[in-house]
Amino acid sequence: MSGISASEKVFGSRLEYQAASRIMARLALVSASINLLLALAKYSLGKLTGSLALTADALHSLADVVCSLTIWAGIRLANRRSRYFPYGLYKVENLAALLAAFFIFYAAYEIVKESLKIHTPNRLEHLPLAVVGVVIMAMVTFFFSRYEYRLARATGSPSLEADAKHTFSELLSSGVILLGLLGTLTPFKFTDKLAALFVALLILHLGWGILIDSIKVLLEASVDPKTISEVVSIIRAFPQVVSIKSLIGRRSGRFKLIEAEIVLDCQGLEEAHELVTEIEERIYHHFPDIDRVIIHFEPRPREEIVLAIAVDKEGKEILPHFGCAPAFLVLRIDCRNGGRIKEKRLVVNPHAAKEKQRGIKTAEFLASLGVNRLLVKAPPSPSGWLYALKALGIEPLFRPDFDLSDLKKALPC
Repeated sequence: MSGISASEKVFGSRLEYQAASRIMARLALVSASINLLLALAKYSLGKLTGSLALTADALHSLADVVCSLTIWAGIRLANRRSRYFPYGLYKVENLAALLAAFFIFYAAYEIVKESLKIHTPNRLEHLPLAVVGVVIMAMVTFFFSRYEYRLARATGSPSLEADAKHTFSELLSSGVILLGLLGTLTPFKFTDKLAALFVALLILHLGWGILIDSIKVLLEASVDPKTISEVVSIIRAFPQVVSIKSLIGRRSGRFKLIEAEIVLDCQGLEEAHELVTEIEERIYHHFPDIDRVIIHFEPRPREEIVLAIAVDKEGKEILPHFGCAPAFLVLRIDCRNGGRIKEKRLVVNPHAAKEKQRGIKTAEFLASLGVNRLLVKAPPSPSGWLYALKALGIEPLFRPDFDLSDLKKALPC
């Protein structure tokens, strides 16, 4: 199993994401301030003119204030870890959003209730002032959405871009309100209430999206299929990965957590660790909003192994070291269905009597025989031979208590 690792590439990517998060936090406060001013202006104008649509849109803007403050709180609190919350407070953002959704539903309910009172049409006053006010507020919304969109493109933040599009979509409600106000000049006196009803539906749609998204995160629903698919592609791009046994992901606040279980074809534990570290770094680099990647790995089960055992000339006794061993018992073992010896032969070591590079030459000789596992009673000395074995794809097995009679009981598959 491997955990979070650090590299320059990933570290740089994470720093860029943290910088983007700070920009998002500042922008969330700016957005909350602007929407609060718009909400106050719309509410005041609605009460002054008697327009239910403007009052409804004020609640719409107030809902946006709550959303912006939720984003800000999530960014500020997410990374605050403590003894009681070692993984941070990522879900505070979703908990606050869940409460905000119920507030939004209540506001929409009040608007719908007033809009359906058809028998009491509301009388509008100061209509020119209301029209001018709606136009000015629509312009403020338009220019802020354009600014937010440019900032989103500059930082490469998809959430900022989505928020910019949402802000721009509010121009639709402004247009409907304007039509509702102007419609009261005609014999149809209920156009303002119809406009209010339309805005209420927009608020309900906004609240429903917040509610569902928050519940999914709080219940640890899976991340989106696109992210899972792209992470799978990244992992499979490494040729040493034989298979992906499982890959799950969940969201916590704005962040994502990924856990994978993979099968690797590596020569030893050290190589496997290095490979998993590289896979994690690649995932972090492509997804800066992924906060944690945990990869469990296991070696590829071999269907067949070629095992060499350092023995004496007669092949009756296992020797403690392999470099000076006069012979090797070479076994071809079928590891399927509990293991079965397919071939057994005694091979003389041609390098046993050499004074220099005896261990390395012996390791190369074993590799030429197709050996991929070597059983000895003690680790090779010096340790350089151990690295030579691993470099040649031979996995050493140190079994100090192993005896040749044990081959009949359990094969080292």
